Amino acid sequence: MSQSPAIELKNVGRRFGALQAVRDVTFDVARGERHAVLGPNGAGKTTLFNTICGDFPPTAGSIKLFGEEISHIPAHRRARRGIGRTYQQSLLFDGLSVRDNLFVAVRGVQPNRFSFLVPRRDDAFLAKAREVAERVRLSHVLDIAVGDLSHGQRRQLEVGMALASDPKLLMLDEPAAGLSPVERPELSKLLKDLPRDLTIVLIEHDMDVALPFADLVTVMKDGAVVVSDTPDRIQDDPVVHEIYLGHGGHKH
Repeated sequence: MSQSPAIELKNVGRRFGALQAVRDVTFDVARGERHAVLGPNGAGKTTLFNTICGDFPPTAGSIKLFGEEISHIPAHRRARRGIGRTYQQSLLFDGLSVRDNLFVAVRGVQPNRFSFLVPRRDDAFLAKAREVAERVRLSHVLDIAVGDLSHGQRRQLEVGMALASDPKLLMLDEPAAGLSPVERPELSKLLKDLPRDLTIVLIEHDMDVALPFADLVTVMKDGAVVVSDTPDRIQDDPVVHEIYLGHGGHKH
């Protein structure tokens, strides 16, 4: 019997009062797949992201994670089932070092996670924090306060915080937002180097970030899926170009 997909979305909808933010979204993400959800601002991407992560349960349809129905379980229980995520609004502790931020994130999934006892230097959690720092290319700034990091380094650390719990599914919400042209390639390389058995869903409005990274791309407009296809076909799809150009967007 074949394995169930990492995520199965079936007719997922999310309504806020009279506003239908997401409508009838259906697609699967296979285990180990890199799946990008593209679309202009206001397309419903972030609402869909938050519906999968558990911030807003769907008002219609169903969401399965590795074959288990999770539509109406809270966000923290979804996290325990293997969802790691980044946030559009940074949740970093600016006054703490990179090492201590990662230590808190690693501890966060453990029992007694609110114990702030100063760790011994040989602490296994500290070793894990160092390992995560290496994965997100921040080993050289472990002792730097997060408030002193560049914008690009902060984004790398946010990915590290999401990886700290060893998720099976990593959800990235516009990780390249606000990055300079110099910082983008570093983030793209970091994402490309993540292990292939980790399933990744990337919400993005910038094609140049999403297309080289993704195995499959779903394009949304006005809360609904317009097309799902491979990156090369998406790039040449006239409907996709119309969506971007029609919104005053551009392909940059």
